[in-house]
Amino acid sequence: MNHRIVAGFCVAIVLLVSGCRKSPPPQQGMWKGIVTLANEKRLPFRLYLDLSQAAPSGYFINGGEQTPIPELYVRGDSLLVVISEYGAAMHAWWDGKQYAGRFIRYRKDTTSNSFELEPAAAAEQPPAKKPPTEVPLVGKYQVLMKNSEGIDSSLVGTFWSRGDSVFGTFIGADGDYGLMAGIQSGNSVQLGRFSGWQGQLMELTRDMNRWTGMLYYRIPPSVSFELVPRTNALVQVPESKRTSVKDKRKPFVFSGLSVLGDTVTVTDPRFKGKALIVDIMGTWCHNCMDAAPLLQKLHSDFNKDGLEIAALSFEITNDLQVARKNLLMYQERYGIGFTVLFCGSTEKANVDAKLRTQLDNFSAYPTTLFIDRKGMVKYIHEGFQGPGTGEEYQRQVEMYYEMARKLVGKQTASR
Repeated sequence: MNHRIVAGFCVAIVLLVSGCRKSPPPQQGMWKGIVTLANEKRLPFRLYLDLSQAAPSGYFINGGEQTPIPELYVRGDSLLVVISEYGAAMHAWWDGKQYAGRFIRYRKDTTSNSFELEPAAAAEQPPAKKPPTEVPLVGKYQVLMKNSEGIDSSLVGTFWSRGDSVFGTFIGADGDYGLMAGIQSGNSVQLGRFSGWQGQLMELTRDMNRWTGMLYYRIPPSVSFELVPRTNALVQVPESKRTSVKDKRKPFVFSGLSVLGDTVTVTDPRFKGKALIVDIMGTWCHNCMDAAPLLQKLHSDFNKDGLEIAALSFEITNDLQVARKNLLMYQERYGIGFTVLFCGSTEKANVDAKLRTQLDNFSAYPTTLFIDRKGMVKYIHEGFQGPGTGEEYQRQVEMYYEMARKLVGKQTASR
């Protein structure tokens, strides 16, 4: 065979092989993704990934919020995000241009959603010019949400804008839906949130001087709603439905396991004669995560005055090793210096035995008990309204500080 032909053939093989080789994913930078929700709705999301280190890291981005990715692994073309606290994972494979895979939520009825993830261009093209906004979606609203039993009016919506962006959330007695961000185009608004723990898309339209919309989740059912203007975002809960102590003459008691495996009870010396805040929570609960920095700040400010804090964690699984892992991540993420105890799973029988024997109408995570030095519950706060609620969050912070000052007998703030 002619040597030139052989050489040419070899060069062709090399070019073919190199042409089939995948380009590696960027090691650091912003990424944009799409996750498919119920009704085939596509929810856009953004995150930052650093794959250059031995221990890769990253965070989800929602407006100005950054939610750290708990565990991130890269093996060859495989990308694995593990959200142990929520019992979920994202597993995808790189094809040279994007990652494509599934978001999986592990339960008895395990569900999954497809998603795609590609590098965000360093200089993306500006969005096409939007139709002028006639009436911006801003202010406070009563949410009239349709369900199988009729109309649920227990939620309040709050919305605001900054530049071309729109932000908002729904607020209920048990907390808020998390900060949602998006855009308004004419009389249409799309707001979304994806944080690993949550995935939801809100689409609204203004017609005949009223806002109506649909809220889509990862799994059905989707729900329709209408917004009715109101002057504030305070959620009113009827007295008969509020969480309360069954017997006000008895102190609240609890026990749980520390991350070291020790059993700790309310009679532990660390709590004796102390004012106490008991936070009933779970690492799977995004409102509980929103509350963690405030609780740690209260502990730092008032511990010297005799305030202790105990977080009673009810987890998705009763597995002690998984719970220990989740609680250690919770403590590390928020720099927690107060007591954190594993109290079993969220299964009804366990919660009934440990909480509902002492509390009426318990349903919200978190539920926070403010307890005096004699062990008596003085006030109960249901749910937590996170930073995404704006002024409602600030009002709540002030209330927590006021209660802490009263419990320790101080009249002025320590901040």
